[in-house]
Amino acid sequence: MTLVAKHLYFGLDPLKLRDAANRVLERVPEEPTAHATVRLGALVEDLRLSAEASQTVVGQMVADGILEPVTRDGDEFALTDRFRAIARARIIDPLPRGDAQMLLRHCAELAARFNRTAARNRYEIESIVAYGAWMSRQVDLADLTIGITGRHRAPVQRPLIGRATAQTEGTDEIRALFERQSSFLVVKLYKRMTDIPRPFSVVFRADD
Repeated sequence: MTLVAKHLYFGLDPLKLRDAANRVLERVPEEPTAHATVRLGALVEDLRLSAEASQTVVGQMVADGILEPVTRDGDEFALTDRFRAIARARIIDPLPRGDAQMLLRHCAELAARFNRTAARNRYEIESIVAYGAWMSRQVDLADLTIGITGRHRAPVQRPLIGRATAQTEGTDEIRALFERQSSFLVVKLYKRMTDIPRPFSVVFRADD
């Protein structure tokens, strides 16, 4: 797991969150397969927040699947693999907005090149938009989310070398192409632009 500096997770600075997770794990068996549980009071103590603030954080962790309630009264919780991952998380610097702008330009160039050359893929990229944190006023971004829409590729005039991709292979290829450009990129595929959460900024639009 990677956490981004200057951004809050469950209302906590990433370093404080990681330290708190390690304090909790010191209370339980070291074997990763052990069914480890922890009491609410211990969580409150290890988070080093007020009781009210700690319960808010715990509630958010339950909602996100980081903790799993064991008792109906919400006084005991099981620690998931994701909780253990937080304790081992790497903390990295955020993505500056200027670097994000360059990454979006690179994505647009990549889409144009893909449409020209990936003839075996049954799909081509119709549009790419940036939304989420990109549309905020944040100078340093924890991630850069792009939404991609596609369309069926026009039939080629000459035989293809090798087989064409299957439907899921085609979309998987597009997703993987962009995901490997940067660990900050979050890639979402949509059937049409109207399905993408607003507001967004259009990064690429294919020629008709």
